Order: sequence, then structure tokens, then C-alpha cells
Amino acid sequence: MKGHCISVWLLVVATSVLLGCEDQAFDGATNRGQTIYQTNCQGCHDDPSVNLRVKPPDLHGLYSRKSLPSGAPITDEQVRKTIQQGRGIMPPFGRVFSQGDLDDLIAYLHSK
Repeated sequence: MKGHCISVWLLVVATSVLLGCEDQAFDGATNRGQTIYQTNCQGCHDDPSVNLRVKPPDLHGLYSRKSLPSGAPITDEQVRKTIQQGRGIMPPFGRVFSQGDLDDLIAYLHSK
């Protein structure tokens, strides 16, 4: 019986640790994505005083919308494509961001 209790206890601890690591990994991706956003995107997308001919869209709640400003559906693939290729006055970031950077940025946009 004692061995069974120890096994159950170890299973509970292992599960808790693994679930905690998963949450930390997601939080880490979101935090890295936030840093990428603040460094590369925030200046145009969040600053109402930005001096551009066309105001870039506000990305708060992006994934709660039905479509991107271009009319394309809001999917991770479409958002990734827009970031990589650019659109309108937005320059392409395909050579700036690694795939991991894009994953982290998209994770952050989901939370924004």
C-alpha cells in the first residue's frame, strides 16, 4: 500500500511539474512575442500620433475579428504571411524574424 501511495504521489507531482512547464513555455512565448511587438510593431500600430499618410490598424483584439483589414480571414497562416511579406505601407519582416520569432509574435497577438 505504501508503494502505491508513493507512486500516486509521484504521478501527481510529475503531472503538476509538466503542466507548469507547459504554462511557463506558453507564457515565455507570449512574453518574447510582446518584446518583439514592442520593438518592431508598437511604434506604428499603437501610437496615435505616428506621422504616416495611412494609419496602421490597431491590433488589439485582432483574433476576435472576422477578418484582417485586407479582408483576408484571420488565421495564424494569414497573419504570418502579412508579417513576412508586408502590406500597404508595412514593410516585409520575412528576413527580420525567425520562425520562432513569428510564432512568439503570433502567440502575443492572440493575447493582445
